[in-house]
Amino acid sequence: MIKNVIFDVGNVLVNYRWRALMEELGLSKDLQQIFEEKVFGSPWWGELDHGVMEESEVLVLLRGEIHGYEKEFDLIWDNRDKLVTPYPYSVPWIWALKKKGLKVYLLSNYPKSMFALHTECGCFPFLNSVDGRVVSGYVKMIKPNPDIYQYLLDQYQLKPTECVFLDDLEKNIETARAMRMKGIVFQSYEQASEELNRLIDQAQEK
Repeated sequence: MIKNVIFDVGNVLVNYRWRALMEELGLSKDLQQIFEEKVFGSPWWGELDHGVMEESEVLVLLRGEIHGYEKEFDLIWDNRDKLVTPYPYSVPWIWALKKKGLKVYLLSNYPKSMFALHTECGCFPFLNSVDGRVVSGYVKMIKPNPDIYQYLLDQYQLKPTECVFLDDLEKNIETARAMRMKGIVFQSYEQASEELNRLIDQAQEK
């Protein structure tokens, strides 16, 4: 039986719009490509999610990756409150699941300070509707490593066989499945909600 739905946040419940932000800030196409590789695609950006190193240390390393474009980096960083916007379906989707008697949780790779900022900015209107959350920057664990999944299960006393996890990255779903959860690779709201409803209905028939 399915009792718990676990959502990733970025690109599932909110639009992670770093490309659009660079466009809005007037960065050239060539510079956008550099930042895509050297900043948003950098392992150091992932280290912000992990939260093991001090944010200030990581920012020094990131700025070192784009020597000569530090002003543009600072411009993006100063506008990081605009990095995400909530999808319009997020809150109604969660409410609909809770009306069915399901518990809803969040499991997200997200920098601690940025999660706090985006919460303050109103980017997460669904936060008060969920039953719990685990955010990588706070617990210093990161997907797809199994420890953060186990942390969520232990923290809220969840049975993995009663959970469905939705994430936009296949590697993160693979870990969930290896831990005996159901998993859905999120591609669109329509696709994911259809798959989720089918899983819930199938579980109820058993």
